[in-house]
Amino acid sequence: MEKKTENIRDKFIEGIGNLGESMGLNRTVCQIYALLYFSPEPLSPTEINKYLGISKGNVSINVRKLEEWNAIKKVWKKGYARALYTANENIEEIILDKLKSGIEKRLNYIRPVLDNIKKNDDKNSDSEIQRFTEKGDKIRKLISKIEFFLDNIDTIKSIATK
Repeated sequence: MEKKTENIRDKFIEGIGNLGESMGLNRTVCQIYALLYFSPEPLSPTEINKYLGISKGNVSINVRKLEEWNAIKKVWKKGYARALYTANENIEEIILDKLKSGIEKRLNYIRPVLDNIKKNDDKNSDSEIQRFTEKGDKIRKLISKIEFFLDNIDTIKSIATK
């Protein structure tokens, strides 16, 4: 690979790692995805290890995570006994799916908390608890809007991929 191309690739990988980390994602996961996205050919875990300078164990763990996200896939190539990986280039789908699962996970955490506040309000006329209930109701309305967004992510994905 030409030196200029290597520099562009390295800056791209670094930038995607920084972007992902700023969004709460694992930097290495993002760097592996960026390397595979940039690569014209599928890469083996050994090649990923060599390019990024990370341990083989770290490559293995993060490749599995990317496979779970459907961000990369294992490919077969004649003459290769080991696994090779390539990036799913449908970035919109990957990001929207990850966004959806992340938001759903957080909503599943907050719903029982809001239910508990509501349950305590039903049993108590304390003004402080009623204030919590009112605030909780505002959060419930926001959650309803977020759920509407989540219900329509598949429509957004179909628009984004056109």
